[in-house]
Amino acid sequence: MSWKSFTLNFIWGIVSIILIIMFSTQDKEWFIDGRGINNVCDVMNYIEDDDVRSVGIILTLPLFIPFIYAIVWRRQRGIWQYSIMATLLLFWLWRFNIRYQLCW
Repeated sequence: MSWKSFTLNFIWGIVSIILIIMFSTQDKEWFIDGRGINNVCDVMNYIEDDDVRSVGIILTLPLFIPFIYAIVWRRQRGIWQYSIMATLLLFWLWRFNIRYQLCW
């Protein structure tokens, strides 16, 4: 993998993480202070009436298209592409699904 390809993958990964954070943050998460509202589960149970995660999921899914294109159609496979893709996918799953499923 060339420097150019590595740099583009790295920059795209950083931009994707920033966009995933922007679109997965609930608007009342700033209420978490450790005294009354301890975590995101308390926000979802006590404060949040409207769940906007479905819009964020739709808006962030196209972030994976360049990686799928490079890996499947162009057949340019490298350890960096796989690692950045796996990191983005796991981070995306955590921000939109897993952290809400762990609320007991």
